[in-house]
Amino acid sequence: MNFLDYLKKGWEAVQLKMEAIESLASDEKAFGPAIGILAIGGVAMAIGTFNPVGIILYPIVFVVGAFVAVGLMHLAATLIFGATGDFKSLINVIGCASIVRWIGVVPLLGPVLTVLAGLWLLVVGVLTVEKTYKLDRGKSVIVVAVPVVLALVLAALLYTIVGFSMLMMGNR
Repeated sequence: MNFLDYLKKGWEAVQLKMEAIESLASDEKAFGPAIGILAIGGVAMAIGTFNPVGIILYPIVFVVGAFVAVGLMHLAATLIFGATGDFKSLINVIGCASIVRWIGVVPLLGPVLTVLAGLWLLVVGVLTVEKTYKLDRGKSVIVVAVPVVLALVLAALLYTIVGFSMLMMGNR
């Protein structure tokens, strides 16, 4: 398959077509295109937010963020539920389905649309985990929720630390 074929498969995965999800998960050559699609999503976000520095930074953030999220999902599936599955299968599908995040190129609305696209990717993630790790829907939801919950907890801690630091600096 060429890159355009992976874009089409990714779009089909976004539409929750199980045949596309299964195809991407089992395709040994989908990894490179998946990373490319993720990176282009970062460039689209930079363009949509008029951020020239983001053209370099956002693709890295999108790719690293996907690796961390999928890694946490993989660990949750295998360590918590004892499932057998393949990290690469999961990143292939999530990466190619990230074509939906290209909507970030829309000026001004891009960040909001990208968040909505990211929420939809959680749905794609649940179905992919269900299929590739052979878990039931409830367990798949928990697996996909793990990186989201961890990100929210880390964000809350960061905001708390920054808030207290600002308060302490103001008392000098």
